[in-house]
Amino acid sequence: MTNPLTLYIGNKNYSSWSLRPWLVLRKAELPFDEELIKLDVPGYKEALLAISDAGTVPVLNVKGETIPDSLAISQWAAKAVPNLWPKDPAMRSRAIEVTHLMHDGFEALRAHAPMNLRRRTSSKMPQSCLDDAAKMVELWEDCLSKHNGPFLFDDWSIADAFYTPAATRFVSYDLPRSAKADTYISELMSDMDYMDWEADAMVEPWDLPETDKVNR
Repeated sequence: MTNPLTLYIGNKNYSSWSLRPWLVLRKAELPFDEELIKLDVPGYKEALLAISDAGTVPVLNVKGETIPDSLAISQWAAKAVPNLWPKDPAMRSRAIEVTHLMHDGFEALRAHAPMNLRRRTSSKMPQSCLDDAAKMVELWEDCLSKHNGPFLFDDWSIADAFYTPAATRFVSYDLPRSAKADTYISELMSDMDYMDWEADAMVEPWDLPETDKVNR
């Protein structure tokens, strides 16, 4: 029987936006099929537009209705599974705030250190990227200091899904971080659902040369 949910994603090695709702759906324990659209190959834009007018991934198809955008998909999932956000109202409000911050901000970090799970480099990074990384570490430390849990708001939440692709960048590009931030990164990258995604990424046969040559 076909699942009522289909998540369209990009290459697992590179598509940070796809990883976020994929993790959310896995944590929500909502069964879904996944369809991978190979990025930056002939015909890929047409393939994306055939799925959604947005022309991007991720896209969630719910019984014929499409939801583009990682945050919109995550918000849809949270309506079905409320514990994807913290129960405490103040923590919930802050979790939504920092999730939006990741969704809309840290442009320099995203531009100069694109997600590339197979990448390991210690090349010098632009100062704007380092400044963004420092701001993110400060944000993580502030959230983690308010409880004893391993995640930003004690238990795992959508906020952690949104910062997981950023956490991989600290490892891929050897970005500076504190001991507390490094522990948080290790927690995210040792998560079993993330490790399933990473295992697929490591054996993907497709490369994106323009992304691979960033900060060689």
